[in-house]
Amino acid sequence: MTAQNANGGIVITALDVIADGIECPENSTPLAGLTLAVKDNIDVAGVPTTAGSQLLGHEDALRTAPVVSSLEAAGARVNAKVNMHEFAYGVSSDNPWFGRTPNPRFPEHVPGGSSGGSAAAIAGGVSDVALGTDTAGSIRIPAACTATVGLRPRNGVLDLSGVFPLCPSFDTVGPMAATVQLVDVAWQAMRAGGSGANGRSAARHGADAATGSAERSLPERVGYYGEPDARALELLTELGVELVQLELPLEEIEDEFWPPFRAEIARTHAATYPRLADAYDPNVAAKMQNTQGVSTAEYERSMTALSAIRERVLVACKMHGVTSVVSPVLGLPVPRVTDDEVEYRNLLGLYTIPASALNLASLAIGNLLITGLTEGDVLALGLALEEAGLAPVLPELA
Repeated sequence: MTAQNANGGIVITALDVIADGIECPENSTPLAGLTLAVKDNIDVAGVPTTAGSQLLGHEDALRTAPVVSSLEAAGARVNAKVNMHEFAYGVSSDNPWFGRTPNPRFPEHVPGGSSGGSAAAIAGGVSDVALGTDTAGSIRIPAACTATVGLRPRNGVLDLSGVFPLCPSFDTVGPMAATVQLVDVAWQAMRAGGSGANGRSAARHGADAATGSAERSLPERVGYYGEPDARALELLTELGVELVQLELPLEEIEDEFWPPFRAEIARTHAATYPRLADAYDPNVAAKMQNTQGVSTAEYERSMTALSAIRERVLVACKMHGVTSVVSPVLGLPVPRVTDDEVEYRNLLGLYTIPASALNLASLAIGNLLITGLTEGDVLALGLALEEAGLAPVLPELA
């Protein structure tokens, strides 16, 4: 059963259906009384999971995904399944089957994607906390486009069973909210709910169970690249943090990221594409065509290269005494809803790809991106900035 509400397509599953049978936990739980929006590629028992596609969602999910259950155990109550770019493969969240996802903060502009519905639910006041998925920037881009907050954990830290995959070696699930503090509370609940042990999303590049969440001390040095928000840099200096300018091999990282990204997507969809290509959103079908033909040898070579780049970047950061790096999130102003997603999709996520490709934690505070070794590193820095007065950084609009 689907429904739209006054938020113009943020919610794609009827709220009364989701709420049925959910008991409110004790008030002592960390998220007691708070509502939770769930991206529609994540299972909630008794509700269809469409992944934004007409090909899925014909049966209700039998079990709730652990990433949802952990937040429910902390007191959150699911009140919405929310819209997304079909199969999480895009950055506009313009969906032909369920409608265009609005940007409540900037109505003439896209909310980003693919977790656009999750960000819109926060920005529009539908839910207090939201879950999104992030493969190449799908939490962080919407957080920037809507001036909200979103955490991309490392791949392999959480159990991703019950989450429809896009690209398993890079997929992850993270919380979104209006503040870093609430994202941090949600993240601690998710980590307490269990680590990645489902076998589909094995930890890579050293993403073990350690999150660094207990370590809250402010770093002595923070790296930066691109042109991060000036107010954020000013606050870091006032907090006594030394800023170190870094150069990251962005072009090299992208070159090695795309082959395995495309190869895994092709295999995720092997049963339906190209056989059912006409049933895909034309925007996504065109991308699917470009995923075909990546060989095993090319895949293995690029994955090996990414591991080597990661080690080089970490060595360079260690030499500068840096555990976290700040940058913008978006590589260009937030596109208008009338713009063609094909024209801007790669540049929009220019600064989000390194954390995905190198398996680092990453936190978007609006259009400020903090990337670090662990979730604890980026949350500690984000909390310090928020306590010093930083609100989610507003993006530039096209």
